[in-house]
Parts: sequence; structure tokens; C-alpha cells
Amino acid sequence: MSEYGKETESEMEKLIGLIEKIAVSKHATVAMGVRDPDPETVHCAIAAVENDYADVILVGDQAEIEKASRLFYEIGENEPLSLPFQIIDTRSPEDEIISMLVSGEVDAAIRGTAKASDSLSNLKRACHINKIHRIAILLTKDGNPYFFAPVGIDEGTTTEDKIEFICLGTHLLKRLGVSPHVGLISTPDEAGKAEAKEIVRIITEEKKLHVVDYQLDLEEAFEHSNYILAPNGITGNLIFRALTFLGGGDGLGAPILMDRHVFVDTSRSAGHYTKAIMVASALSKKKKAEED
Repeated sequence: MSEYGKETESEMEKLIGLIEKIAVSKHATVAMGVRDPDPETVHCAIAAVENDYADVILVGDQAEIEKASRLFYEIGENEPLSLPFQIIDTRSPEDEIISMLVSGEVDAAIRGTAKASDSLSNLKRACHINKIHRIAILLTKDGNPYFFAPVGIDEGTTTEDKIEFICLGTHLLKRLGVSPHVGLISTPDEAGKAEAKEIVRIITEEKKLHVVDYQLDLEEAFEHSNYILAPNGITGNLIFRALTFLGGGDGLGAPILMDRHVFVDTSRSAGHYTKAIMVASALSKKKKAEED
């Protein structure tokens, strides 16, 4: 491995600890969308508060959230219920979390178990953005972190979109103190080869960033890169799900790359939101607490 690769590997090893440290220092207020809550949903919010990542607000049906909370704490309906998080009572968490985010009522938001299509449509409309660019933070079975995109099935469909993903994603890595090393996965057909060649040319010559086309050699890409770009959103979604649900990995959420607001997308099937709250707090615009 080159000296560049060793340096990047060392940065990535420290990344999760760094994100956690920043989240604790900022201790942002984070809203989480909730539909059909269960005790595990409640546990994730409680864990985020107990780990001092954020002040958490659960946005959803209050009666359902309180019922799930009683199940988690194993207390009856007539016993007093004291929760470490706030609840915003609404039948439309997809609307409310976006409203709270853009109004500045919260520092950041995560989708949680709210509906994906409605949440993202509301976000695009409220933030006046035409396209969604999500970059997933992935932990392999061995605990090695990677950035991975695109993960939305309608994302990364054009050359221009892939270039924008690389530019936005590398900016995020630099914000976290990581030197970007982009691994491009491309298809072996003539169109795929031509597109990959053009992406590498533009990124290296015009954008002055580091990118290598690994074609279909996913193993090499993961060995030498910290930001993996799949051929398209459908392929990326399948790779991500295979690594997390079948390969023993874990997802820390997928921040949507925007300048002004922080919104972390999550998978309803993942069922673990504590780390997504941590990421949202760390990426929020809230200033870090003064160090002693």
C-alpha cells in the first residue's frame, strides 16, 4: 500500500471515534421521524441521549410512542412515565421533521421510521433542491468505515450526477478530517468504460481530486479507497444491503449532501438509529462546546 493509502487507512480507523467526539461536543438537538414505533425504536433514542450525542425529539403519534416506551421499560399503563426525550405529537412526521429542520427549531433531523418518499419529497421542496445526493456511512463486519454512494435507486443515473456525487462526497470527508480516496466501480461494457474514463479525466484534471477506476473489482476498491462510488443507485443499493444485512456490516445512516441543513436518511429495515443520531449531531451547524 502506498504512503497515501496508509495515511488514509489511519484516518479512517479514527473516523468513528472522531464523529462520536464531535457529536458529544456539539450535543445538537436532533428530530427523528417515527411511525409504528417499537421498544427498539425507543431504545435507540434513549441510547443516543445516554451517550450524550444529542437532545432527541421523537416526532410521531404520541400515544404510540408512549406505548412503545412502556413496553421498553416494562411498566404498566397506570404507572408514571418519565422519558429522556421530547415527543412532538403528529400524524404526519414526514411533514413535521422537515418543518422543524428548515425553521431552525432543531439543529438536524434523521428520517428514522418515517416514510422515505414523503420525507425526501418534502425535503426537496422545502430546501429548493432538485436532486437528492445521499452518501452512506458503512461499517464492514470488521468495523472498518467507508463512505458509499449512490444508495437511492434513482440517484447516480448520469455522468454529471456521478461527478457531483464525488465532489460533494469528498467535501464531506474533508470536513471530517479525512483525505478522500475515491474508488469508482464501473461496468465492463463500452458505455461503462467510456463513462468511467470521462469521470476520471474530469475529476483528476479539472477537479484536482484523486479517483481510481476499479471496474468490477469491488475487493480492490474497498482495499484501497475510503469512498466507493457504485455504477448507479440500484447497484449501490444492492451492494449496500448485501454488505449490511447479509455480510454482517452496519450502516450509520446516509447524510444528504446539502450546504444549509443536515438531514440523515435511514433505512426502516435497519432498526438501529442511535448512530444516525450521532452522525446528525456531529454534522450539524451547531458550534462545538468550549473545551476545558
